[in-house]
Amino acid sequence: MKLKKALNNNVVLAKTDTHQEVVVFGSGISFKLKPGDPIDESKISKVFTLQTRDISMKLANLLKEVPVEYVEIAQDIISYASNKMNVSISDYTILTLTDHIYFAIKRYQQGEQIRNVLLWEAKKFYKTEFEIGLKALEIVKGKTGIAFDEDEAGFIALHLVNTQVEGNEIDKTIKITNIVQDILGIIKYHFKMDFDEDSWNYGRLVTHLKFFAQRIIAKDRIDNEEDDLFNQVNHKYPEAFECVKRIETYVLNGYGTQITHAEMVYLVLHIARVTSRNKY
Repeated sequence: MKLKKALNNNVVLAKTDTHQEVVVFGSGISFKLKPGDPIDESKISKVFTLQTRDISMKLANLLKEVPVEYVEIAQDIISYASNKMNVSISDYTILTLTDHIYFAIKRYQQGEQIRNVLLWEAKKFYKTEFEIGLKALEIVKGKTGIAFDEDEAGFIALHLVNTQVEGNEIDKTIKITNIVQDILGIIKYHFKMDFDEDSWNYGRLVTHLKFFAQRIIAKDRIDNEEDDLFNQVNHKYPEAFECVKRIETYVLNGYGTQITHAEMVYLVLHIARVTSRNKY
């Protein structure tokens, strides 16, 4: 195995003898090495074999911001989930789940608690994934000492759902796609920006919008229990909030549905994130 690129002292991109690109972890593994040098395999603690170079590079970019410990947590969760469900989980999930866990822990440390408005749905419709989410909380606590509540188990469950499930009803799928595209258009127009469609922030926004669109079509209404957080995000993210007010008008006029404060809170948070971190 030879070094391709050192990301830091403990993480490198490497090529195997069969020319497969891998991400390799180990204490001091890149010390004094240059591209093309052989890697001391006795220093290797973990190897991530990813399907495509694109995923490898995204993971490399993510590791510039996120400590490797969070990747290891995500990998442990994915390994457990894959065995539990007996399915192959997309490599892309390691990116989205690592990113999610990292920011969930940051929010926890800053005292920001976010209620999962899809918790009931996760428990009712995705029982296996939710059980895995609960196991994931045990893994996170074992690694970090942080004890999340069930809301976080629901968020992790929905990450796993998104790796497997796509709607099979063509009419419903078309409607959902139209709603998602319309809302993306509103965001794009409001912020006068183009999305980086390869970024995981964009991917997470689209995932949220798919669930949001499903609720619009089904006329499901999320209970309005986020007034305090609603006022906080209104103050903290005024541009994203103004954008959500446009989305509210679109949904009301087009589908006769009033968006609750709880729905608006999560739209604001996703939009604020993708418009501030869209350059990955």
